[in-house]
Amino acid sequence: MLLEVSPFKPKAFLISGKNLIICKTENGLLSALANKCPHHGKKLSDGWCEDNKIICAYHQFSFDLETGLGCGTGVDVFDLEYRKDGVYVGIPQWSFL
Repeated sequence: MLLEVSPFKPKAFLISGKNLIICKTENGLLSALANKCPHHGKKLSDGWCEDNKIICAYHQFSFDLETGLGCGTGVDVFDLEYRKDGVYVGIPQWSFL
């Protein structure tokens, strides 16, 4: 199944316990970011994409889709891997052991 993502509207997902958004960049690639604006914690999935940025609907703060940087802070960006059977998101795993 092909992942359908609008070039203007992020799509929200819960993957491995993390709230993420998938956005389409200007060059047509997908980008995965945390679904939380660092400004007031609002969902970035309520916002929109323009000029290769995700815009928060709450205060219109913007973050680069490829780096996550913007507005003096940033959001986490997750690696994507394209395989024959789909798109995989790289979620870092850690352990106390």
